[in-house]
Amino acid sequence: MFENFDFEVLNDPEFKEDAVREEIILPLIKQLGYTLTGNSKIIRSKSLVHPYVAIGSKQRKVSIVPDYVFYSDNKPYWILDAKSPIEEIIKSKHVEQAYSYAIHPEIRAELYALCNGKEFALFEIRKFEPILHFKLENIAEHWNALFRILNPEVKANPALLEYKPDYGVYIKKVGAVEDFKFIAMAVHSKFIAKVSDNQYTTMTVVPGDIDCMVSFYFDEERYQQLLSILPDHLGELLQHGLRQMPYYVSLDNSDEEFMFGVSSTISEQVIENNEESYIPFIVDEFMEHLYHKFPIEP
Repeated sequence: MFENFDFEVLNDPEFKEDAVREEIILPLIKQLGYTLTGNSKIIRSKSLVHPYVAIGSKQRKVSIVPDYVFYSDNKPYWILDAKSPIEEIIKSKHVEQAYSYAIHPEIRAELYALCNGKEFALFEIRKFEPILHFKLENIAEHWNALFRILNPEVKANPALLEYKPDYGVYIKKVGAVEDFKFIAMAVHSKFIAKVSDNQYTTMTVVPGDIDCMVSFYFDEERYQQLLSILPDHLGELLQHGLRQMPYYVSLDNSDEEFMFGVSSTISEQVIENNEESYIPFIVDEFMEHLYHKFPIEP
């Protein structure tokens, strides 16, 4: 695709973002098969009507308008933001802003990408690290993978659409400070599992413009603390379930929930599996649920 392009020109200070769009990105778009109309179209510089995204009590202004939004089956599939060759596209505020734009309720794209002419980085909203990252001069080595993912005839994995974005990943991607705290007095969970001899996990949804899933990890001491604040029958159910395989208790088919308050600190660990990345919060303390602590008089 770029056999006749001299990548040394990218070192010229006069080769800026507009040149990246014209000389690098436009040929790439044509090869991927997008058009200006139809089900697989491109919309350039699509502004947001409400340029804020809120998850829980945290609200963030989305201050960029990406250069391209790509549609597949008439729905936003991925976005691409062009940068000048001197801009960083992996660890930077540009990645944070592109992510915030991609998950915005008016967009809800599964993928987002940045290109500075020298490099191309493609991210999936549920993964922390890029799923593809390469130098454009080596695009031939990565083209098959790129085409399989971004060709408009390829739709986002339907199974992944049921996954809520991870709150820890969101917090990290929008530039949270180290030791960020998540404190809530009214947590409702349907699932608690034993991971190892001294590690347990539970999870809940953090509501907002985009609902996120937050995962909590806690040790034996906090587990005993949790048991002490649960109703007796739920505590007994939990203890029984975590003593035997498969070492978890699910209340999905019950009207009841595990209800508690929690103070926790974001982990530095990014946990990967086949479907997603997530960053858990480490429980500092379990507390009585707000309703139990201050019951509402009938």
